[in-house]
Amino acid sequence: MQTKVPAAFKNSGAPVAPLAAERTPDELYALWQGMTIGETAATPLPQLLTLLRVTVEEVDPSALPIGIHATFHGHIGDGQIKLSRSLPQVEREPIVREFLTTISPDPATRSKGPGRYRVTKQIIATVECYDWCIEPHHEHVGNVEELVHGSASITLELPSDQGPVAALHARIGVDPFGTTEAERNPHIVVDDEQSLYILPLTQSVELADEVSEFAAALRDMASKAAGR
Repeated sequence: MQTKVPAAFKNSGAPVAPLAAERTPDELYALWQGMTIGETAATPLPQLLTLLRVTVEEVDPSALPIGIHATFHGHIGDGQIKLSRSLPQVEREPIVREFLTTISPDPATRSKGPGRYRVTKQIIATVECYDWCIEPHHEHVGNVEELVHGSASITLELPSDQGPVAALHARIGVDPFGTTEAERNPHIVVDDEQSLYILPLTQSVELADEVSEFAAALRDMASKAAGR
């Protein structure tokens, strides 16, 4: 529901002219700044909203951020205030007037009401770990779902004139809260520095066999190339 008020009104017994709709934001701001505190306090709120061209809308509480019961967005000449329907009537006008006290020609967004979040209690938990895990679980602070187990890595390096270049890394891993069964069970994580591959243990053995065959074939090729 939007507040609708007449376009012209009297302020402290004197008519305001021209109409607010005919003034630029800067002109409205100058007029607004020229009003005394007493004049502002004595002017009915609907008239102030018309002067500053600000609309007020009641919205469902779910339409506002958690814990926020009022928001302002816009500037003089084009602003909107949203009030939660659950906000007591007696609290609404003071909040609207508070928003208006800092209104200017520059766009702004403000809210009323401290953000409230679900209260959680910190607990100390014991995590069952693997002998091969080197993750510092005793230092973990946060969601238990973020805990993962990981071993030290092994690295396959390629020799070069500039020194060894890492080509492939592998380590053991377990993510107790992983989305797949393979992640939740012990597996091998293979990392080629471009992508991560999660291999169940059976596939890891197959990879090891293929690497052994590759190594033997590579040694044979080197011998042939050397003429031996």
